[in-house]
This record gives sequence, C-alpha cells and structure tokens, in this order.
Amino acid sequence: MSKKPTFPKKRTPTKRGSSTPTIGTMKGGTAARDIYCADFVGGNQRITYGYSAREVERLIEKVLAFLQAGATFLPSGDTVRAELDGESLTFQPDAITKLARQRSERSYLLALIVHREYRDWATKFIPLAAQMDKITEMPIAFSEFRIPSPGAGPEARLETVPLADITEALAKHSAFVILGEPGAGKTTTLQKIAFEAARKLLSGEPGPVPLFVRLSMQAERTPFDFLETEWRQRTGSDLADALSAGRVLLLADGINELPLGPERDKRLKAWRLFLNEYCESSQVVFTSREKDYDQQLNLPRVRVEPLDDARITDYLQRNDAQGLAAYLDDPRSRLREMAGNPFNLWLLTLKYKDNQTGMENRGQLLDWFVQSLLKREKDQAHSDWIHRRVQMTALAQLAYQMQKQGQGLTFPFKIAEAALPTTVDLAGEDIPIRPLTLFRLARAATILDPGIDPDIRFYHHLLQEYFAALELRRRFDASEDLGALWKCKRLASEMPAAQVGDWDPLPEPPATGWEVTTILACGLAHAPARLIEAVRPHNPVLAGRMLDEAGMAKPDAVTKLVRADLLADLYDPAVHLRARLQAGFALGRIGDPRFEPQMLNGVKVIVPTMVRVPAGKYVIGDDASQYDDEKPQHEIELPAFEIGKWSVTNAEYACFIDASGYKDERYWKTDLAKRWLRGEDVTGGQFASWLRLWKALQETPNWKEQLERTGSYSPEQLKTYEQVAGLSEEELKTELGKSLSNKSREQPQWWNDAQYNNPAQPVVGITWFEANAYCAWLSEMTAREYRLPSEVEWEAAACGLPSPSQGEGLGMRVRTYPWGDDWDAACANTIEGRVMRPSPVGAYRAAGGVGECGAEDQSGNTWDWMSTQYRDYPYQAEDRENPEAEGERVVRGGSWLNVAFAARWAIRDRLVPDNFTNNLGFRLCSPGSIPAS
Repeated sequence: MSKKPTFPKKRTPTKRGSSTPTIGTMKGGTAARDIYCADFVGGNQRITYGYSAREVERLIEKVLAFLQAGATFLPSGDTVRAELDGESLTFQPDAITKLARQRSERSYLLALIVHREYRDWATKFIPLAAQMDKITEMPIAFSEFRIPSPGAGPEARLETVPLADITEALAKHSAFVILGEPGAGKTTTLQKIAFEAARKLLSGEPGPVPLFVRLSMQAERTPFDFLETEWRQRTGSDLADALSAGRVLLLADGINELPLGPERDKRLKAWRLFLNEYCESSQVVFTSREKDYDQQLNLPRVRVEPLDDARITDYLQRNDAQGLAAYLDDPRSRLREMAGNPFNLWLLTLKYKDNQTGMENRGQLLDWFVQSLLKREKDQAHSDWIHRRVQMTALAQLAYQMQKQGQGLTFPFKIAEAALPTTVDLAGEDIPIRPLTLFRLARAATILDPGIDPDIRFYHHLLQEYFAALELRRRFDASEDLGALWKCKRLASEMPAAQVGDWDPLPEPPATGWEVTTILACGLAHAPARLIEAVRPHNPVLAGRMLDEAGMAKPDAVTKLVRADLLADLYDPAVHLRARLQAGFALGRIGDPRFEPQMLNGVKVIVPTMVRVPAGKYVIGDDASQYDDEKPQHEIELPAFEIGKWSVTNAEYACFIDASGYKDERYWKTDLAKRWLRGEDVTGGQFASWLRLWKALQETPNWKEQLERTGSYSPEQLKTYEQVAGLSEEELKTELGKSLSNKSREQPQWWNDAQYNNPAQPVVGITWFEANAYCAWLSEMTAREYRLPSEVEWEAAACGLPSPSQGEGLGMRVRTYPWGDDWDAACANTIEGRVMRPSPVGAYRAAGGVGECGAEDQSGNTWDWMSTQYRDYPYQAEDRENPEAEGERVVRGGSWLNVAFAARWAIRDRLVPDNFTNNLGFRLCSPGSIPAS
C-alpha cells in the first residue's frame, strides 16, 4: 500500500468572538485577547506579551532566543507557535498582522521573522548560506552571468559562473536581478533574504531594513509612490530619507508579473530612472522568470540553477523516496530534467509516495495536487463547503481573467469578484457563487495566498496557470477561437528591438504570456493533438514546446507537421533571426528531421548529410592578409570529396556515446589518443593555449589598447587578461591549476550544460582525439570512410573554384567569406550578433550564410578541428597529415565567440590536440563523391 502524502497542516477554525482564558499578567492587569500578542510557557513560568514598544522588545529577545536555539515558528491551529525543550512561544490569532500594522520598524521586523507568506512548501528551499539549513529542506544553487576564471579558455566571454550562495551576489552588487524558471525558488529567495536581514537587525547587527514588495501590486503608481506607501505602512518613517541614508534593502518580486508589451517596458524604464535617482546608497534585488526578462533594467543577473543530481539524491533520501530515482532515470521520461525544479521535485516526491503514475505530465501532476488540497479541506467538514467542481470552475475563470490582464497579477477584491461567474452548472443545477466563501475556502486550501486579504492572489504562479489552463481547455472544447492568445512575433518586419545591454545575449522573441498555461492545458486535454494543431499556425515554437514539455506521448501526425513548420521557419528569410534560433532549438528538442537516427546492425546511427566538392584546382591562402601564416597564396589540386553540410551535432554525437564509443579503444587509433583516453594530459590541454596567450600579452605592451579597439572584448574579459598578464609563468601555472577542470573521458566537456547540449547545436568541448574517434566509429557503422577534413579541403568547400571572371591564376582572392567579400553579420554567428552560444545548425542559411558547395556555418558558430598539423604555407600533405605526429592541429572557421575577422575563410588558428573549448567542434569529410543525381 502506497504512503499518503503529507500536506501543509490545516489551521483549525476558531470563532473570533470566543473568550479564551489569558495566562499570566499584563501591564495594568488587563487580559483582553485583542490587546495581547503572544504567550510564553516554560516550566512554571507563564508570560504574556503585548504590543507596546517595551513589550515588543521583550518579545523580540524571546523570539531570537528560540531561533538561535534552532526552533521554527509554524502554524498551529489559528496561531503561530514554536516549541523548544518543553517550552513554547505562541503568537495569538492575527497577532502577526497586527504587529506589521504598528507602523513601527521594530514591530515590522518582528512580524517578518515569525510570519513567512510561503511558510508551507516554499520554506523547503534553501537560497541562503548554510546557517539557514535548520529551517529548510531543499538547497538550491545560484550562478552569475559573468566572465569566467582564466581556466575556462582564452576566448571565454559571457557564461554562468557558480556562486557559493546568494549572499555572494548580495555582497558584490548594489542591484541585480534573480532569474529562474517557475517554481525555481525566486520568491522564496527574496523572502529568506528579508528574513535574514530582519533577524540580524533585531540581533543588534548593522544593516539595511528589508522591504519585500510584489511588482504586481504597483498598479499605475510610480515606483517611488508605490514604495513610499509600502514603507510608511510598515515602518512609519520617510522613504526618501531612508534611501539616501542607505537603510533600505528593496526586494522587488516578479518582473514577469508586470503587464506585457510596451506597458512592461514603460514601467521598467521608470524603475531604471528610480534606481538612478534614489538608490545610489541602498540595495535592490529584482526577480523574474528568465524567459520573460529582456534585460530592460541593464543590471547584473543571477540565475537560479536547476537542482543537480547530488541535491536531488540527498532530498529523496531525507524524504524516504529513494525509489523515485528509478523513475527519474528512465530515459523514456523527462522526469530527471523536470526534477531539477524544486517545486516539481517536491510535487514528484509527494506523488510518488501516494501514487506512482502520471508523474511526467505537469498538468496532471498539478491536477492531482489541487484535488488533494481540496479533499483535505472537504474532510474538515466546513459548514459552508462548496462542491469541489464548483470551486474549480469558478477559480478557473478567475485565473483566466488574471492571465488575460498579465502574468501573475494580484486582483483587488472587487475586480476578482467581478471576474467570477455568478453561478456554476453542476449536474444541471445552477449553483450560486458566494465570493467571500469561495475565497476563504481557497485560502484555507492554500490555493489562494492566505497572506493577502482582501486582495486576491494565487498562492503560486503555477497554480494560477493551472487553473487558467482548465478554463482555456473548456473554451477550446467549446470551439472558441483562441488564436489571439498564441499569436507571436516571428517575422523580421514585426520584431521589436531587443532591449539588452552591450554584452547581453540576444533574447528570444517576446513571449505571449500564455506559454505555460497552454502547455499545462495540453497535458490536461482530452485530445491534445487537436490543441497542438490549433496552436501550430499561430506559434510553431509553442506547439513544439507542447510536444516537448507537456509530458505525454507525441502524436505522430501533428508531430511531423510541427517539425516541418519549425524547419521551415529555420530556413525562412522573412523570419527574424531571434525566431529562427528559437525554432531551431525547439526543433532539436522534439526531434530534428535532418538528424533522424536509424539502426545499422543493431546500433543507433545518424548518417550525416554531406555536400559534394568537385575535383579541381583551388586557390588557398590570402596574400592580402596581415598574417604571415595565411601566405603565400597558392594553388592546390584536389580530387572530388564530400564535406559535412554542418558541423557534427549533439544528436549525432549522442549515438557514439550511447554505443559505448568511449569504452572501446579500437576507435582511438593512435598511441596519443589511447593515452588521453586513459586519463593522461598528453600535450598540455587548456594550459597550452593560456600559456601562448600569456606570452603574447608579455610581448605586446599595448595589448589592452589593441583589444579595446576591436570592440569584441568586454570590460570583464579585459580585467581577466590584465590579471593573467600580471602573473609570472609559475604563478600562471599555479592559478590555472586551481581552476582548470579535469576533462571527462566519457563525454564532451559541456555535455550536460543546457547552453550547449541542444541536439541541433554543434557538439562542443571536443578534443581532436574525440573527433577522430567519432570518425572511426562512424566509418565502421556505415562501412564508408569518414575523417576530419584537411584544412585545404575545408577551405575549398567554403569558397569553391575561382570563377571565370576572376581568372585562373594566382594573386586574386577567391572571396573573403563563404558568401562573398563583404562582411554581413546576418550570415554568421559571431560575437557581433551577441547570440553568445552555439546556434542550431543552419540558422544562418536564410541570410546567405552558405558556401559555394552548400556547406552551412563554415563561418562562425564553432571552430572545426582539421586533420592538418599546423605548419607554414605552402601546404604540403606529406609534412602535416600524419595522425601519429605530435604538435598543434589547425582549427578553421571562427566561432560565436570571435569577431568577424576570425570568420574569414583564410583564417588559421592552432590548438594542441587535447584542448577543448565551448566554441570548438568538428566537421566530417569523406573521400570520393557520390555522382550528382
């Protein structure tokens, strides 16, 4: 028999007018319940505390003693209570609310540390340092978008770097934004920051006063007017004075809950002005869903990272749910990925302990959760209980209207009341809706936020989206046209300008605000294929997300249609680059038809798409170049061959990993490769590149000015280079030794990093040895020779034969880029475009980013490993095509981290074979040519 889940305890109703004996004495001997706050009982001592300043100070001392000893204040009936070694401290009904309304800073801080709005499941997250572990259960991790340490690679720019905890960001930045997915713990992080700040102040430590606000409550007020009202209601003092004195720690929750579109941009512009005018001395932290934030505030960004395997395992062990791990590891489900979200993991654990079916479907998971909460309330035998289906129908209409107004809004009571139906049909009977009763029951069930009254807000944004999904499903089943909800901006002619900082990544297209709701509705739909088909013409990416994220089997017919739509968008010149990239990533997640696996002798293989390069004479090199290693320009005669249309993708490389390619030494042909596979650092790896960079910096006194002039190096990266340049060679070895990771001998370096592991992206973090091993494996699987291209083959494929108009002789450049002589940022993924990660292969063909022979992405995206050992020109195969030879190998093509100049067809760079970076992959070559059809 499965165990029943444990839900937040129900608060026992207490009649407000009932009399309760008061134990102890109060000033003046008064014992009336409405003027005392809390009771302490310990041994033979009974003390009652009131609301006067003196009584509040005595109560603060007692609360801190309880907290410091490890006690936790939790709901107990109508009260909030903590127990410690046989002693108890009990806050009376409504006492915490009354404390918060005293307009006294000390009373407000006391109320804050004993009343947490999200004190049930939300208090299971640990966003702060280790001292918070006593009162929470599930640690989460943070990272910051910034320049990594030198060990990440000489070309590293913007990426995420782990933080010890959120306090590291608080110590470093006067203002920043916390980003994360729904249920990641963003709001809870702010609550815990506020709690810790209040505790420190009450303990006598210096610091600012926390002010937690929800941006959805701002309405039409200016930021200052909104905050002034909130501050004065809580502290009774002047906000402007507090801001100028640096006494405010502003915690502003929910950028994604502001109205969508121009109104959101307008409000965030007002917040930018507010920060500049008032917050020079005070600290500000915002939160937002990552997909809903376009960097409009231009602040440093901290990301709530998914839970890693160690945190998930620890949580399951402490909650007696170790058996859930088998479900998480099932490759047929997405549960492991889903469990990276703290809210999802908590739900999965409860569901597993209750009933182990349907866990991968988020809509059904939330449905089970809500049904369980309502059942719990029904069991309380409320005298005015409203039938479960009636409650859900009414709340669904409320949530739908909230969703139409903008994500996650708080509604004033009158507006919420007007959004409800007057009656709900139940088995043919019209049941009248009593708003006050409905809201009270929903608060008791923690479906609505019990900490807000009379205003109405769902307890968690996902709960609002779940109920809105119920109403969306009902309207869809009633044949209502919902296309306006899903229509998104995709075309270049309609795409708004990206509001980003100089070094921020290019954002996705603007969201509709209905993405999560529609995905949940898909999981709940009676005929999900029909709903996906309805979404598809308006928003192919959302249709792809429904297939990917709803947690159901993919219907074959509509899946093929969605794949075709996404592929069409990827190659459509009329579609904006931001939307093309989004389409490519969605396509990779649901199965890119360009990379369909097939079974060859029982092994899953993706046979690569190759393009023909005809036999002939090719002009190699560039006499006009400023680099000597690109000269002299010379002619090479090549037989016909084929080259990969794209660099090898993660989807293709996954077949090699799944086939145990890393465990079979016969694919690792050379002695160096075998030694590397066994764990040796055979040629210097990352350190060799950094040492070369360090030497270049030592030999170039004005290196900083030169790099600044290129416009391709951020201030943070220049600081990193300054640190490197200031080290001795021995210090460099010591410093890099601390930060350089040991490269895995089981998978590429960034294989589990969401920035780099989409199946449609080129595989990166690959050494020359791994690239060659894949070629050997693929050759055996397909009975056709595949290898790395030589650098002259690669260059010939990029530029093609000289045209008759250019003449047949030397002294003329064939072309500078695969598409022509003039640079066009729309044709290649380089640093100028600020994509800041590898793009899905083929995303730049629509703008002309394709070579003469049809190969795509030869400029930018990722460097390609060559078979060729690095030597000066002219090229001679005899002295540089020996796979057994030691020394550096050529890489070609530039990457998403490089400027346009590095994406020229003639550029040559060199790396030691065991180097690996997040912008380095490889492309296949096959001798001979299949005749043209």
